[in-house]
Amino acid sequence: MMKPIRQLPPDVSLRIAAGEVIENPASVVKELIENSLDAGAARITVGLRDGGRSQVIVEDDGQGIPFAELPLAVERFATSKISEASDLSGIGSFGFRGEALASVCAVSRFEIRSRPEGEEGGVLRAEGGVVGLHASLPCRQGTRVQAEDLFFNLPARRHFLKSAATETRRAVNVVKEYSAAFPRVAFRVLCEEREVFSSGGGDQSRAEALAKVWGTSEAPKKLIVESGPLSLETFWLPAPGSRRRGSIIFFNGRRVRDAAVSAALSSCGEAASGNWMFSITVPAVLLDVNVHPGKAEVRCHSSLAVYDTVRRSVLDLVEGGSLPAESLRAFTAKVPEKWAPARESGSPFPARQGEVDFFARVGEPPFSPPAEGGRAPGVKKGRFITRLGSGYLLFEETDGILIIDPHAAHERILFERLSSAGHPSLSQVVPLQVQLPPSLSHRAEEVKEELESLGFRFKAGSGAMVLESVPGGCHHGGGGDPLDMLRAAVAAIEDGRPPEFTWSGIPGASCRAAVKITDTLAPEEAEALLEDLFRCEEPALCPHGRPTFIRLLESDLTKLFARSEK
Repeated sequence: MMKPIRQLPPDVSLRIAAGEVIENPASVVKELIENSLDAGAARITVGLRDGGRSQVIVEDDGQGIPFAELPLAVERFATSKISEASDLSGIGSFGFRGEALASVCAVSRFEIRSRPEGEEGGVLRAEGGVVGLHASLPCRQGTRVQAEDLFFNLPARRHFLKSAATETRRAVNVVKEYSAAFPRVAFRVLCEEREVFSSGGGDQSRAEALAKVWGTSEAPKKLIVESGPLSLETFWLPAPGSRRRGSIIFFNGRRVRDAAVSAALSSCGEAASGNWMFSITVPAVLLDVNVHPGKAEVRCHSSLAVYDTVRRSVLDLVEGGSLPAESLRAFTAKVPEKWAPARESGSPFPARQGEVDFFARVGEPPFSPPAEGGRAPGVKKGRFITRLGSGYLLFEETDGILIIDPHAAHERILFERLSSAGHPSLSQVVPLQVQLPPSLSHRAEEVKEELESLGFRFKAGSGAMVLESVPGGCHHGGGGDPLDMLRAAVAAIEDGRPPEFTWSGIPGASCRAAVKITDTLAPEEAEALLEDLFRCEEPALCPHGRPTFIRLLESDLTKLFARSEK
């Protein structure tokens, strides 16, 4: 018999919510560093004991929290960053939910000391979210947060913490990455009271900060790209003769994982080996930061524009400006320079003088998106004319012609259907029952959380874990033995680089299932393909970055034939 539905007690719901925000000591460090940066800190010191499992301390010289507000600071949904729903559409701070301190407090033995300039200092102590002390206390300007015995009240979650060495590596990497993103802030990390990392802060450049993070005296290569509202700063430290590839990704100063950026880097091949950092800036209104409990992911208005811009930047750095045609967002044709078009380019990079840009502006599909249950009012339907000898499909529109690559178009359609959740590495898992060898089982256990985020699934076995599923496109019927795929993923995570199949599984499956360019389609099939393509969120490119169509407007033809417009 089912038990009646009950409202969970506040302490239980708080622990559940805290478990979504705080996964390990590294996530504690991340949340507290972001609070310090929001407070305008110029110096941030992180202390770890037992990899952060026994103690995490983050101390800063920021603006501090008034004594009277300390109890409110550890309450859920109490924040100084936003005050109304409309503020969510343009968040410029790191914190905004009011969950970080409350979550850390709920799963640890917690203490916070803080003092704003010119005010009295105070201390608040709590255990498992229950405040036990709030009193005045002389202290330095700024804030010092101490979290001890992480997950002491959630034994199952504490059991899944990794070794002290692994948790230390994760936490120190978080600090290193933030030191590269904020080179003017002085960061310092102490492990067992011994300094293991420090950054200079002050006037150092991002390249200088990255050299410290990557442990080299060689200055990384740098490229800055401005593409409409998107600004990208890319740094690269090559690793000749190595396949290793590591990346640090920041969106508007936020340290995130981003599938589009990882895919763009992976698509550039082994020549792009080495360490990379991508710092992407877009207007806050184009970025949804409220899509992940730990704010580890964001959603950009046009992930395809991000993919294109990152890929172009990587290829520019790797190949010294020699780019393959397939990397270009817009397909262009040379025309005499005196008839060069003046209209705005739809490419993430403006069309050069003497080129016609055949795509509409980035993020704007050539047709209006369809209404629910059918075609949107006013959507134009191209009339199929013929199939060219090479396989391309030619359509007539009211204001020009459209040429479709049927294979690329079908790839895009299948890709969006398979990865409708927006996380291709998590879509489609293949059932398995494979006992892991003891050595591999131990290594996989150390990075189990990262593996599960990629789509691997495990269950406990007798003495070793059992592999139950792998990411779609990565099983023995689609690209390799499951144990080999797991070994490669474990090695990549241990090396701090993204597994190469993270994004490629679904595009590969889409490619294999799509119609071939040599296939003959009936007129009604061709028109259905066109309609399905423009129902996609990103119809202009296939998952591998190649154009799906070329549009020639009558005005473009007039320019190409050097005629005057009447």
